[in-house]
Parts: sequence; C-alpha cells; structure tokens
Amino acid sequence: MVWLIKRISLVGALIFAFMSPVLAQGSFSVAYRVNESVISNYDIDQRVKLLRALSSASNPNLRQTAIDALIDDRLKAQAARNFGIAVDEASLARAITSYAEQRNMSTQQLMSRMRGAGVARESFEEFLSVSLMWRTILRLRFGDQAAPSEIDLNAQLNTYAISSASTIQLGEIVLPYQERGQDATVSLATQIVSQLRGGESFAKLAREYSRSRTAENGGVIGWVSPNRLPPQIGAAVRGLSRGGVADPIYIPTGVVIIMVLDARSVSRQIEIPVSVNLTYAELVIPYADGGASAAVTQANRVRRSLDGCRGLTSRAAEFGNGSGVFGPVALNAVDTDIGLNLARLDPRESTVLQGTNELRVLVLCDRVSEMSVEGRASLREQLFSRNLGALSEGYLLELRRSSIIEAQ
Repeated sequence: MVWLIKRISLVGALIFAFMSPVLAQGSFSVAYRVNESVISNYDIDQRVKLLRALSSASNPNLRQTAIDALIDDRLKAQAARNFGIAVDEASLARAITSYAEQRNMSTQQLMSRMRGAGVARESFEEFLSVSLMWRTILRLRFGDQAAPSEIDLNAQLNTYAISSASTIQLGEIVLPYQERGQDATVSLATQIVSQLRGGESFAKLAREYSRSRTAENGGVIGWVSPNRLPPQIGAAVRGLSRGGVADPIYIPTGVVIIMVLDARSVSRQIEIPVSVNLTYAELVIPYADGGASAAVTQANRVRRSLDGCRGLTSRAAEFGNGSGVFGPVALNAVDTDIGLNLARLDPRESTVLQGTNELRVLVLCDRVSEMSVEGRASLREQLFSRNLGALSEGYLLELRRSSIIEAQ
C-alpha cells in the first residue's frame, strides 16, 4: 500500500529530523543503510521481538537473523516501488486475519500476542505488507515460469503419492468375539487399553491376549504409511505420538487395539491429498480334517507358489467360498481388518488371516493413488509456490548484488 510506504518514510524522516543528539545515538539511531532506505536499532529490536513471538525455538543468532530479514525487506519494498506495487488497507486486514487463522488464533489473539511481546502494530503491519508486495512482484515477474505443467504434476504425484510425510510403527492386539462373546470381549479390550495407558508392556499383553498372527512377535505390525491405513484405523491413530494407544476399534469379528510403537518423519516439501484404490486377492482355506495345522501348511504352500495375483482369478474355484480377486476398490470400502493387513504389504506380497473356521490368504495385487480435481488444484498451487520460492531466492540475491548495504 502506498499509504503504508509513505507512512513509514514520513515517520522515519520525522524521527531523524527532530530527535535529540542523545536519542540519535540510542535505539532510533541508524544501524544500516540499504540504498536510500535506513534500518534503525529500533527496527532491529522490533524484528527480534517479532521473531521471538512467532517461534518457540531458540536462536542464538536472533539479532543477526533479524538484521538479514530487515535488509531483505528493504530491498523488497524498494522493488515494489519500482514496480508501482502497493498494499491497500483491506488487503492488509485480510492478510492479518489469514496469518492468525494459520496459527489457530483469532485476529485479536494474534495482536494481543504481539503487544505482549512488545511488538508495535506498525512493525507487524510492515512485516506483512512487505510479504504481500513481494508475492505480487514474484507473480508478475515469474508467474509463467513458475507455473507447473501437466507433466510436472504427474511426475510429482508418482513420486510422492504413495509415500507419506511420516511413517508409524504400529502394534495390534486382536480380540475375536468368538472366544469370549461380545460383551466380555469389549470389557477385556477396555481393560487392556487402560493397562497399556498405565505403562503395561504392549508385547506382553499382545502375546497373552491377541489372536492375530503378529502375537508371536509381540503384536508388531511394522512400519506403515498413514495414508495406507483404512479410514477407521487412520482416524483412530491420527494425532497419536510414540507410545499412544487408540481407543478400541470395533470390527465385525471382534475388537482391535492399536498402539503407535514408534514414529519417524520423512522430509517432504509438498503434501498431496490422494485417494487410494486397491486390487487384492482373497483365497479362503477352510479347516478340514487336519484342522488349523493342515490349513496353515496349505496356506504356506499357496503363498510360495504365488506370482503376485497372476492367474488367481481362474484359480479362485480351487479355494473356499468368497475367494477371488477384488477391485480396484476404494480403500475406505475395504473391511477394516482386511485393510489393516493390506496396509503392511507392497504389491505382490501376501499375508494370512486366521479365522475361527478358516484361513484367508490375502495378496495385494496393486495399490493406486489418485487425485481429485480439488487435490490436483492444491498440488498445482503447492508446486507453483515452491517454484516461485526458488526463483525468489535468485531474484533477491540479484537485488543484493546490485545494492549498497552499509553498516553505520
């Protein structure tokens, strides 16, 4: 906004014109000159307070960080004047509101935090205004260059869609209704969750109570990307950190207790909203005269003979009722127990689910991530912002090289 640039310049001129010699050597004295603009010690002090208010992380070089940021801001403001770019009051008000919302605060709460940190409203408004003007400059100067092509979008999707910004190591305790009845199973699940949250060993309880094949391994499922999990499981573990235990998850055949055993982050510049579709095979092996032991032997033999899902459609008749190849089907349409087991598999891998009267061999044929129209638009904007950011660094370096920056 022209009014803000002029106001800053006028206030600065009045301060330096009428300050006393004592003040001239104090907080309002000039610390740096950036071409025709100045940075006072007061500006530096304000930016330090602003950075401290916006970040909980300690920075031993906070003053130098503030100085570097102010020098960049002066260069950006000068570039805005050269382009004839300004920010009006309505745009600034919207920017403040948006800035607050991004930090889960109201505008009043944000400004209260600024006041509590000793940051003058004018300093905060200048900080946001320069950011708005710089964004406009970048779009005008580099908009066409930064816009991603359809090839760029598809390449980014293929690279990132089936991965996640974090992976979690999950543990499971599966309690079938068949063993104790529904009421007793629900009661036991509540008791186990309470014990786990009280510090009891997950592995110990998994080996004692779980009827999943993972029980012998202390209930450990393994590392899983959250976007592979069926919605019911994903919602239950969302927000849980290492050691967190989800509330009991009820599935048609029993209760599942999930614990986040560990978590790790993977650096990601971009998050992509995707929908996951699965194609999988389910081969049912009923218990016969040999009981569960004979069925396990047959299941292991079947798994060794598999070549992914190749030929399984024609082989389905060799197995029990319900066998076949299913999909593509949306992840949220898959039964929770099947979805949880498929989540730990990569395409062509298989696992076995043990039931009361049968075994089920599950084979993951394929996992395909797709984007909605909204998701594709979101990805396009994220790529555009990333590209613009890279171009911004080069342009700012160019401005620095062609400017006179002097410490006073």
